[in-house]
Amino acid sequence: MLKNQINRVILDADDTLWENNIFYVQAEHDIIELIEEAGFTRKEISRRFDQAERHVVEKYGYGSKNFILILEELYHYYLKDIKTKKREERFREIVKRFEEHPNRTPLLFAGVKETLLHLRKKYDIYILTKGNYEEQLNKITLAGMLDLVDDYFIAGEKNDAYYKKILDDKKWRPEETCMVGNSPKSDINPALRLRMYAIYIPYEHTWKMDRESLLEENNRLITLEKFTDLKNVL
Repeated sequence: MLKNQINRVILDADDTLWENNIFYVQAEHDIIELIEEAGFTRKEISRRFDQAERHVVEKYGYGSKNFILILEELYHYYLKDIKTKKREERFREIVKRFEEHPNRTPLLFAGVKETLLHLRKKYDIYILTKGNYEEQLNKITLAGMLDLVDDYFIAGEKNDAYYKKILDDKKWRPEETCMVGNSPKSDINPALRLRMYAIYIPYEHTWKMDRESLLEENNRLITLEKFTDLKNVL
């Protein structure tokens, strides 16, 4: 559908090419469950978690190391005066399990490599991701993406200004550029506001801070069910 207009495709990485947020979701679930068992309500713990998450992201940015600060803050806030050996051990297990995931080979969604090989025949392919530079580059490398894309961008924040900087620096025409991702806030809406094309691939575990309503841009926005569907529209 977009084949005649597009010269290049930019891909989000986390939760578009591979699963990522599930590790954060699991750690959040585990810490809330641990604290809840000590007699606190899930609603109150969740509210406190969201506050801590916003604070840490605003102050320190994204990345797994900063997420651990959230887990530690919650644990000490609720359990510092009622610590037990068992609770301490369970907390350390939660942190250790979460710490291990960035060094594992990312679990690619079905058909990602085959789809990229197909798209490379017609388009320049790029990755645009956000977070800690070393951590994100490590995931891109472990996932085997360096041989499948022309280049990558790792941003501290994905917003309109960063997208515009890429377009200006590369001298790319927005109407010849398509962004693919799972996040309305970070992937789709910034691209649409800059008059790029966008392809939205929803993911059930998209990070809650990346959710917002999609802009109504029917002529420039396509929603797909899965990554392999890109072969049908590009």
